[in-house]
Formats: sequence, structure tokens, C-alpha cells
Amino acid sequence: MKKTRGLTKWTGILLLTILVVFSLMTGCGKKETVPKAAGAPAKSKASSIEQIKKKGKLVLATGNYRPFEYHDEKTNKTVGYDIDLAEAIAKKLGVPLEVKDMQFTSLIPSLQNGQVDIVIAAMYITDARKQAVDFAKPYMKTGMVLAVNAGNTDIKSTKDLNGKTVGVKTGATSEKVAQDLKKQGINMTIKSYKETVDYLMDMENGRTDASINDLLNQLEYDKTHPNVKIVGEPFTKAELGIAVKKGSNDLVDLINGVLAEMDKNGESKKLYDKWLIGKK
Repeated sequence: MKKTRGLTKWTGILLLTILVVFSLMTGCGKKETVPKAAGAPAKSKASSIEQIKKKGKLVLATGNYRPFEYHDEKTNKTVGYDIDLAEAIAKKLGVPLEVKDMQFTSLIPSLQNGQVDIVIAAMYITDARKQAVDFAKPYMKTGMVLAVNAGNTDIKSTKDLNGKTVGVKTGATSEKVAQDLKKQGINMTIKSYKETVDYLMDMENGRTDASINDLLNQLEYDKTHPNVKIVGEPFTKAELGIAVKKGSNDLVDLINGVLAEMDKNGESKKLYDKWLIGKK
């Protein structure tokens, strides 16, 4: 009996030792965490230029802002400075250009939702717009001016707009400038329109007293409307830019290259003379 008890005692010690060693090997009984196998690397997104080439066309969003873009009744096509500029960019990409004419307020959203590739619409480069889209380098400088009927002698500057009704374009810089003038204490009535030509025609017909418009566009309008004049000098400074979707750095670089090349070979001046000055 003593021998049996001794064996039982040593057997118990041996089993206890085995349990302790096993516990230490398995991390005190905790389940071992095995790192998950890394999945396949995410497929890199095609660049903006690659997407355009794959699609087989460059889609431009533009508006109605003579002489930059407007409908030619003879050819039934959209023509203008900005259209020729977009054609040069499309040529560099090696794809045809598709033009989508839309309201000014729809231009930036059309970029953001991927409906178009670029926007060229005599668009001012502003801090607010930089938050929504990326811009290539400016392609033209301009500013806002005050326009009135030729017989108007009361309005000579923005200071004379107190008590007057002023036409502007909805969502455009002209509207923002008018709102800023009002905040500065000029007590005027702001009347907003979908298109520039609409508020200029209303001014000619006596429905408003003055218009705030881009200098370059107003110069073009005055060519065929001798009853309208610009008063004073531009009271703002601005630059026109080509907009692309945020993060399209490769497309921005390509556009900047096209603009630099056009400046160097004289194409920019030819376009300016053709559309702004009227030299063919």
C-alpha cells in the first residue's frame, strides 16, 4: 500500500508539472492572435488623362458669354475664345472635343459629379471656387465694370448707385460684387438674371438703371449696342481660369503646358485678336 501511495503522489506531481509547462507555452491559457494575411493591394485609380483617353473624348462644360463662348446661328455651333482654347487642349490629349452648354451655376457641380472633364467659361478664379475645384494657371486678366445707357449722366461710379436698381448674373462674380457693395453701405436694389445678355437688355429697355459686368464681355456687347457705355475704370481685378476636378494634377500640368506653348508661339495673341479685338 505504501508503494501505491508513493506512485500516486509522484504521478500527481508529474501531471501538475506538465500542466504548468503547457500553460506557459500557450501564453497562460490565452488564445494566440495570428496576424491576418494582407489582402491584395488596391488597384490604383486611373489618372485623369488616362480616363479621358479611355473615354475617347474631352468633355467641356461652358456657358453663354460672348465672345468667350456663344451659339453661332450660321454654323449652329458653340464658338468663341474658350472653345478654341479647349480645342487646343483636346488636340494635345489626342481626342475630340465635346461641348456641353449649361447654366453658369451648373458648371462646377458638373465637374464634381464627373459629368464633364473641364470647365472653361470666362470663369473668375476665386478662393471660394478653389475650395471646390482645381484651376490651371490664369489664361486672361480682367475685372468688373459698371455699364449704363449712353444717355445716362447720373451714374459715373459705384458711389452713384444709391437708390438704383442694378442687374447682375445669378451665381456669378457680378452678383457677389454687388452684394459686397451693398454691405459697404451702397443702398441699391440687386436684380439677378440667369444670363448676362438678359440684364443688359433690361437695362437698355429702362427696367434697371445700371449693370455690373466683366470688362471683356462688356466690350464685346458694346460693339453691337452703341446705346450702352462703360463708366469709369474696372473696380475689381480678376483672372480667368480653367477648372478641373479636385486632385486632377496631371490634367492641370498638361493644360499649363498647352497655355505656355500658346503664349510662346503666339497662338494666345491670335485668339485674343480674333475674339476680343475682332481681327481675323
